[in-house]
Amino acid sequence: MLSEETYCNLKNYTVLIAEDDQVALNSLFNTLKRYFKNVITATDGYEAYRKSLENSIDLIVSDMRMPYQDGADFIKKIRESHPDLPVIFMSAYQDSQTLLKVIPLNITEYLIKPIQISKILELSLKVVQQKRQIVTAQNSKKNLVELINGVIVDIDNKTLKKENTIILLTKKEFELLSFLIHNRQSILSKLEIEYALWNGELVAESSVKTLLKKLRDKIGNESVITVKNLGYKINLHHQFL
Repeated sequence: MLSEETYCNLKNYTVLIAEDDQVALNSLFNTLKRYFKNVITATDGYEAYRKSLENSIDLIVSDMRMPYQDGADFIKKIRESHPDLPVIFMSAYQDSQTLLKVIPLNITEYLIKPIQISKILELSLKVVQQKRQIVTAQNSKKNLVELINGVIVDIDNKTLKKENTIILLTKKEFELLSFLIHNRQSILSKLEIEYALWNGELVAESSVKTLLKKLRDKIGNESVITVKNLGYKINLHHQFL
């Protein structure tokens, strides 16, 4: 059984399963839907290719031998537009002719049937981790952070986004969020926040708590941790600062 942490790593991704055996397809679907955000199914290469065009796919799990169009021809077509899309092949065949068709397709893994679903999940996690490493490298020079719940904060442009939805903050709310992020290694007391945001001005006793509540309502309660008797700390998932 995968850990809760592993589940969180998979739940933002979409997998496409191409398999003509309905029993095997149902088994994979019923397991993977517990972990992935979306699980899309197809029973032949033509259907799989069409659904890959209609959806944003992060991983393909494909049978090798299928009616109408086999897995190798399906992936060969995919490679025209997605040369690096991760692909896990499943097959009962190990003959040289089959393997020679697969070698040029830049696949992640070639699994021999019967398949252990735990192996599919293990490989899926590996794919997700590699994808995150690539994203991290691509964003290494950007002033971005990702909060624990998937909210992306662009410090330079003062924008927030989650799954292509923009989150609007007031000037004071963004000042508070920025202060928490720039001091992400520290637990900030109410007085430290008050002084930083109001520069020593006299404000109501409840000003910090009220502002924190408004911020949490927009970015999620779990994004700012309350440490009893000490203060507050931003809860980051990834940082590209």
